[in-house]
Parts: sequence; structure tokens; C-alpha cells
Amino acid sequence: MSEYIEKVLAKNVLYTNMPLDLEIEEKGIKGIYKSILYEHNENLNLAKIGMPIYKGAYVKIPVGVPLSIKAYSKNILYSFKSSVHSLGKEGNVRFLIVSVPKEIYRVQRRHYVRIPLCEEGFFYLKEEFESENNEKTKKVEKHRFVTKDFSAGGAAIVTKKNLLVGDKILININLKDELSLKNVEAEIVREIGQTQLGDNIYGIKFLGITPDLEKELVRFVFKWEIANVKNNRD
Repeated sequence: MSEYIEKVLAKNVLYTNMPLDLEIEEKGIKGIYKSILYEHNENLNLAKIGMPIYKGAYVKIPVGVPLSIKAYSKNILYSFKSSVHSLGKEGNVRFLIVSVPKEIYRVQRRHYVRIPLCEEGFFYLKEEFESENNEKTKKVEKHRFVTKDFSAGGAAIVTKKNLLVGDKILININLKDELSLKNVEAEIVREIGQTQLGDNIYGIKFLGITPDLEKELVRFVFKWEIANVKNNRD
């Protein structure tokens, strides 16, 4: 499984109750500890997080100790270097105030993240498009579809056209007017079902995607997933 890494603004992706891993190299407390994000102050570049517990007791982490922090959100991992700014206590709950850089690293934890996306497009049946007769007449039937979700590796589409698993199609779609796919080959890999109106839902997998196009698709998905996380948080 390959990884895709890019820098993102911490204020756009960090949120309350996000699970954390704290990696510490300091002698005597070296290890990886579970924590949770209570609050992120983007103006001060600080975050309030739970003080980790080990074997029923709080881990005593001095001010100034360097940390490597991993934050988890569904299928995405965020990573950044930090240090303990100060310690605090509210009632019986102890916490740490740690530094957070404005930009942190985002690591895709599985190859292709899916986002809910509704975009209209059309496809040709590859066999019809490449037939000699249609090459001469240029009369190839277009079949309309709408996406239900989308990833850099494929999509779920809704169409009136009846298709079979294994059919090859050529996808044409404009993704939010940011990225266009023109005659990109795809394969029907599963029949998902039908809508209430009787239209067919299929899972498709893109074939022969170039590395450059794959990167563009991954960036597009990352951008729209970040926007969704921010909107849901707001």
C-alpha cells in the first residue's frame, strides 16, 4: 500500500475529541501513549490534550519535553512535532498544553479515500467507441451517469444503462470545475443495487491512470474531504 503525504493547515483538520498518540523519547518515560485533543487554539498555536495514563497512573511529563504527535480521523493520519508548553488541572482531570505548528502532515492511511460526491458525467461503452463502424461515422451513444461517491481509484455511479461486471467504459466528467476526466477507461467491478426510481448503481474502477493524474485525483479528494470535515465541525 502506498502512502500520500502533504502539508495541511492544522486549524482545518484538528477537532475536539480527536484521538492522539504521543511518542516520547525522553529517558524514563520513553514510549507511545494514548491521549485525546480537548481544545486547539489556532491563534496561540497551542492545544490542550489529555495527560496520558499508564498502568492506572498519570505519566509525569515535564515541561519542554519533545513529542511526536499523531492525530487520527477516520482513514486519515495527521502527524506533527511538538513539545510540552505547560501542565494543568481541572478538578481531578490533568492535562497538557502542547505546541502545534500552523502546518502539519497529513498521511493517507489506505490507498484511496472515498468522499461523498454528486457530479454528472457521461460514458461510452469502450467496445462501441473503438469499433470500426463508429470510428467512421463518429456516432457513439453517450450514457449519462451521476456519482454517489468518488476516490482516486474509482467511484460509485448511478445510470439508466444496464451494465455487467467486467464491462469497460470510457468516463467523461468535470469534477467541481477543477479537474476533468476525458475518456478515462474504467471497469464495472460490482453491482451495488438500484435507486428508488429503478436506476442502476455500479462500482467502477479506473484503469491505466497515469501517476500524474493519480496525484491530481488524490489532491482533489483530499481538498474536498478537508472541506467536509471543516463544514461538519462548524
